[in-house]
Amino acid sequence: AAAGKAQCEGTGDAAEEGVGLVPFLDALRSAEAAAAEVVAAWIAVCVPAGLRGGLRAIAAREAVHAELLGERLRELGGSPRAVLAAPVRAAALATFGARDITDDAKVARLLQRYPEDTDAVQPIADVADQLHADLESRELLHLVAAGEGSTVRWLRAYHSAMSDDVTSPR
Repeated sequence: AAAGKAQCEGTGDAAEEGVGLVPFLDALRSAEAAAAEVVAAWIAVCVPAGLRGGLRAIAAREAVHAELLGERLRELGGSPRAVLAAPVRAAALATFGARDITDDAKVARLLQRYPEDTDAVQPIADVADQLHADLESRELLHLVAAGEGSTVRWLRAYHSAMSDDVTSPR
């Protein structure tokens, strides 16, 4: 398998790959930066200490992803231009920064968006898997995708534990 992988690496045309990659990196960078901002707003109003601790790690990871994607975008000759639509950003901040929406409801809302753990990973991994010449972008995207999967898995486990706490006798 290692020999097969070595043969695949470095094949393909980097310029051809870059045509669709630059706008994808920019859009993903923008989404990651917005996610970091929204999670920070949630942290400010989050009640359970355990959830707040996890959200801090998630927000930091999202911010680092945005930074790394921006750096790679610039290395490929692009410049950060994409921004999350203002109404979408405002709605997310209003929801996740709201004190009158429970933390359980916020976690449930996120998990509804990603019914399966792979739902957050697959779109990014699919783009990464198409890269054969741009190995740096490929591996960056694979690790960003892994981080997204880790976030969803952790939120699902935390939500399950929250539900168990509510339903178990005291």
